[in-house]
Amino acid sequence: MARIIPLLLIASVLLVLGSPAIGDEPGGHIEIIEISGNLDRPALDFVSDRVEAAARGGATAAIIQLDSRATLSGGLPQLAARIADPPLPLVVWVGPAPASAFGGAAHLLAAAPIKAAAPGARIGYAQPVVAGGPHHPVRPGPLEGLAGSAFTVAEPTEGLVEIVAPSISNLMVELDGRTVDVRGELVTLRTVRPTGDGSASIETVFYEPSIGVRLLQLATGVEAAFFFLVAGLAVAVFEFYALGPGIAAGVAAFMLLISGYGLAVLPLRGWAVGLALAAIWFLTADFQRGRAGPLTALGALAMLVSGLYLTDAAPQIRPSWWIVTVITVSVTAFYVIGIRTVARARFSTPTMGRRHLIGRSGLAVTRFDPDGVVEVEGARWQATAHREAGLGPGDPVVVRGVDGPILEVDPA
Repeated sequence: MARIIPLLLIASVLLVLGSPAIGDEPGGHIEIIEISGNLDRPALDFVSDRVEAAARGGATAAIIQLDSRATLSGGLPQLAARIADPPLPLVVWVGPAPASAFGGAAHLLAAAPIKAAAPGARIGYAQPVVAGGPHHPVRPGPLEGLAGSAFTVAEPTEGLVEIVAPSISNLMVELDGRTVDVRGELVTLRTVRPTGDGSASIETVFYEPSIGVRLLQLATGVEAAFFFLVAGLAVAVFEFYALGPGIAAGVAAFMLLISGYGLAVLPLRGWAVGLALAAIWFLTADFQRGRAGPLTALGALAMLVSGLYLTDAAPQIRPSWWIVTVITVSVTAFYVIGIRTVARARFSTPTMGRRHLIGRSGLAVTRFDPDGVVEVEGARWQATAHREAGLGPGDPVVVRGVDGPILEVDPA
């Protein structure tokens, strides 16, 4: 018996010393997986693949830095299952403030083995999981009661936020010494390494999505999708009337392609998309008439309403009214000033002896369709105008350019 007791003590010490301490291994590092914006399929795949790659690459732990207001893909349950049973110690941290975890992102946080958030972060609006999708009853758990509401993190919340840390470095300090179950094995995190003049975090490696994934995520922002749609159409109109070398056409095609992806994954109101197309038609019609009239104002109003009501996923996705206003004003100004100025410069070839007529006023002598005769400074000239200018005898005109012997005129 006297020999058995020392053997048991020695065995106990060996068990304690033999339990893994994650972060103590030579060359061990922690991977920070950054993901923000709306979570579409490429973004979910990036996080899933990165967690597996961290385990294969010898990382001792991984931290998902999360900031997302909406999920746009039905692939979230698979990622949540992988986060709930990861191949290495895993932390989901919502931060830095004012980061959000709404919809599917809140479910990812709830599934994490270690849950953390920055003070000031917002968590909630757990339904619908996929923005614009059906609402399902929230199962009993940390998200119960947060289906249609959100809260601001100020202190730990049972079952949802274990650690409140304003930054990654603070989070490292809070994680040091914590024990976590990794597929049935208890491991102890060592995220701070003692040094001679204090403590320092072990090596951290940051990963973020590729440029292609980030570009697609940019397109899923409602303001970005709206901008690429109306601006792409405006640039296409510009290319048609300015008859440029094709650069604008390429830019328009690229913008419309990006917008198309955003419109394909976002929950949309069909009538709002139709209103955006009508807005461009109104602006183009007034441009063809050579003036900024009632149709221009109607087009700007239609564009503004379209941008504000483009999606049906509030409060997870809600367009910023001031960004939509800036887009509307910019595209309208592009029509009123930009396209008209470039078109005139492109098609006008001032001729010696007639250049002084540019800017002068006169009267239409005949009906224009689109050519006719005008009287300027007591002399009659051959002239041309936009086909839809609607000029008739006696209508006032102004000379905008000279192309050889032909005057280019607009309604005054």
